[in-house]
Amino acid sequence: MAKLTRFSYKLLLSGLGLLLIWTGWGAGSPQADAASATITNGTDWKDTSGNPIQANSGNILKVGSTYYWYGEHAVSGKFDKVNVYTSTDLKNWTFGHSILTKGSAAELASSKIERPKVIYNKATGKYVMWAHYENGSDYSLARVAVATSDTPDGDFTYMGSFRPLDYESRDMTVFVDTDNQAYLITASRQNNGGANNSMAIFKLNSEYTAVSSFVGWVFEGAYREAPAVVKKGSTYYLFTSQASGWYPNQGSYATASSMTGSWSALSPFGDPSAYATQIHSIATISGSSGTSYIYMGDRWNPLNLSDHKFIWLPLTLNDSARTASLNWYSSWNIDAASGQVTLPAMTNHALGKPATAISAAGSSPASNANDGNAQSSWAASSASWPAWWQVDLGASKKISEVNISWFMYKGSEAYYKYKIEYSNDGVNYTTIDRTSNTTYGFTSDAVSFTARYVRINMVNAVLHNNPNNWYTPTLHEVRLMGN
Repeated sequence: MAKLTRFSYKLLLSGLGLLLIWTGWGAGSPQADAASATITNGTDWKDTSGNPIQANSGNILKVGSTYYWYGEHAVSGKFDKVNVYTSTDLKNWTFGHSILTKGSAAELASSKIERPKVIYNKATGKYVMWAHYENGSDYSLARVAVATSDTPDGDFTYMGSFRPLDYESRDMTVFVDTDNQAYLITASRQNNGGANNSMAIFKLNSEYTAVSSFVGWVFEGAYREAPAVVKKGSTYYLFTSQASGWYPNQGSYATASSMTGSWSALSPFGDPSAYATQIHSIATISGSSGTSYIYMGDRWNPLNLSDHKFIWLPLTLNDSARTASLNWYSSWNIDAASGQVTLPAMTNHALGKPATAISAAGSSPASNANDGNAQSSWAASSASWPAWWQVDLGASKKISEVNISWFMYKGSEAYYKYKIEYSNDGVNYTTIDRTSNTTYGFTSDAVSFTARYVRINMVNAVLHNNPNNWYTPTLHEVRLMGN
């Protein structure tokens, strides 16, 4: 992986809410300098005691000089507790307390509590938790749950679960606007459509403990879930994922001038699997030199839900164009005091270089897989496997990371068995065998080789809903990163 130095390119992003996390926290974790925290994506995060951090799909709240990180701890896919961790530097996280457990109320004994979010009510001085509530066996209840506390890390008092104004509610978030009006944004069901067919927005009451009114529908019939909201200046950004269970998919966002709408059409961000993540929050880190926006996602392993990773990436919000963009970085740095993000000094050596393939469909040439646009793709001319795609870097380049955005088809997702092959003469190749891969959507391989030619040999695709591979070999983007 890339080594981050204090001389790396510095990116300043502007204004957001409260959240930062870093992957690879704990004793002995690398740091760019004393004030900067290194985020290393795709690793297991541990607290200051060396234990895995158990805080899925939550958020972070800053109170005074302390950050509180909330999230769910599930055991075998079922709710066990909501945990809180504390930090004063966003580098070292200490387990604080299980603020809501199966013993907190009778109806929690056998239940699912997912995507917990804690917000602060300035008027009441209360900390209010909202979460998605279900019974322990399925997703038929479609409720929200609410709990409150006088302190950010105390035992939260459970207030119960309900359907907001009798509407279904599944994946959800809560957002406090700059005028202190709070909102619930949730995946719901409109009319006689299917579960999660539309998203609903509600205003909360002045105590933030109940819904006061229905604002309206958004993304009607689009089957979106996993909402996350951020406001920059006068623009609101609403990020969501598609509804595809535990499998990654194309994340998209819409913008508006008010939480009550109207909202723009959906636009994609990242690659077609959102770099194998599902968004759960967006954070704003404001400091002495600016404000940074942080994309916070869960990387679920649908083959083993206990194999979960936190993924945090810098999010760029463009004021004038009202656009959002997300790029992959295996590691990067942030200074919470300055609000400054430092990106690795790496180059994508494949970008725009001559590409060839075993074959190509007329509208999907080989050059689409290294054009810098993950929304375009190369596709072979038939569904014959194995297949290969290759790039000529023009000269021997040192490669330290191979990032591949794979084709995903919603409902029949597949992971790819592949090999990375490299050569300096185009005749003799060395192989890195990745046929054991089971990661869906996006892979990032740390490597160390020098080569002019790099070939991606696609051996097979293993489909989730079909034992027979009917995919046409396809690549959205191949990035060959090096110094």
